[in-house]
Amino acid sequence: MSDSDHQPRPAVEAAVHRRARGRRRVRGATGWAVAAAAAGTAALGVGYAHAIPGTSPSSGGTPDQNTTPGPAGPRTPGGTSEPSAPGTSAPATPPGTTSQAPHTQSGAS
Repeated sequence: MSDSDHQPRPAVEAAVHRRARGRRRVRGATGWAVAAAAAGTAALGVGYAHAIPGTSPSSGGTPDQNTTPGPAGPRTPGGTSEPSAPGTSAPATPPGTTSQAPHTQSGAS
């Protein structure tokens, strides 16, 4: 081996610095992408929580069951809710059975 093998080469050093700079840029972009994905997930979660009836994303504690009316109506002393809208009670007659064969239809012709 000669002494020229141990001397740094400018082209190799430049390539090493470019690679290191590129890796730092990719690492930074990956970090920002992860942060954006987490923020987007949180925003969607809050949006869906508001869209679902009867839920709240920030329920600090349990409300007093005897004084706070819920979404279904005022609460009774036992803690159950009474239906407040027509059509929310059980049907007068339960669904019955029929002697007809079931009929299915597919999308095929």
